[in-house]
Amino acid sequence: MGRTPLIIFILLLLTFSKVYALDFDYNCDRNFNNYYFGGEYLYFTCTITPHSSSDAKLADGQEYTVYTQLDSSAVIVIVEYKDGKKVLYPSPSDEYISDDNGTRLKFYVPESDDGIDWMKITVYGYIPVVDYRLKNVTVLGVLGKDELIDSETAVVNKQKFYSDLKKFEKAECVDEKKLMEAKLLYNDGKYTKAEEYLRDIEDAVNKCYYSSKKADYESRVSDLKNELTDISKDLFLVQYMLENEGDRIKNYEDVFSQWQNLSQKKKEIEDRIDRVERLILQGRFSTAGNEIDSIEKSLTSLKAGVEVLKDSIKEKSSPEIDWITLAMLGGVIALAVIAVVVFVSTRRRDKW
Repeated sequence: MGRTPLIIFILLLLTFSKVYALDFDYNCDRNFNNYYFGGEYLYFTCTITPHSSSDAKLADGQEYTVYTQLDSSAVIVIVEYKDGKKVLYPSPSDEYISDDNGTRLKFYVPESDDGIDWMKITVYGYIPVVDYRLKNVTVLGVLGKDELIDSETAVVNKQKFYSDLKKFEKAECVDEKKLMEAKLLYNDGKYTKAEEYLRDIEDAVNKCYYSSKKADYESRVSDLKNELTDISKDLFLVQYMLENEGDRIKNYEDVFSQWQNLSQKKKEIEDRIDRVERLILQGRFSTAGNEIDSIEKSLTSLKAGVEVLKDSIKEKSSPEIDWITLAMLGGVIALAVIAVVVFVSTRRRDKW
């Protein structure tokens, strides 16, 4: 087959396999408000009417899903065909689910000679109570081969609005002018506009809170690192003795084993500090704070362990003496030598 016939074949295939979207009119027997409060009751019927005879045929022979997020709700559908036949849904064979998330009805409209004339959908139920200041919920959704209807309404939680307004009065970095405007809009019942202001305020307050907390926790991490650095210096000194003066250490094996164990604990603390820094960047301050408290205890334990290790080192040529005592003895000996030299020099001057 040449290239030209192949192209024509593909174009014909695409033409005959094209799926046309259903074109229809949609109207309800009531107008929905701009917003509702949780607990309000709704009862309405919406009608879908295909535009043309071809749309009437497209509307049958397919599966539909009708759903609503109203509480304690129900969905009833009546389909009337062009020949006058009517079918009521749900039928015993349909999927019908009604729970805390609303109600969902899935049903199949069989094919007919001329298609359907209209589809009437009746819905009733209560506006759900939401946890947010303002949230959109679906009062009616219809899915066929495509999404046909997605009708939403705003639900207002006045108690949440009020408590957040009070909370922001005490917040750092709050825009007082915007907060006052939000209060006025709330009092006037202009909840959608008030929500816009409060979202801006909330974003600014959260950013301020994040920056402040981040600085506080980074300071605490810096203190952890400084303390770990001091401990690391002592461990390095022990390591130096093990590597360069190991033949003078009487209990070398025991000291080496303890040094390894403490070095491993130091490495684990370093890894935990790295994790805390990631938690801080993610804004997970509560978790970071708990981990910092735990690391502080681990550092105290590690520091005590290093001190015990230093005190445990025994030299072969001398009795067990700690490093501070050795330094003090060295100073005393030096002073004694100086005193002798001075005394001898004085006696010589007396003779002359």
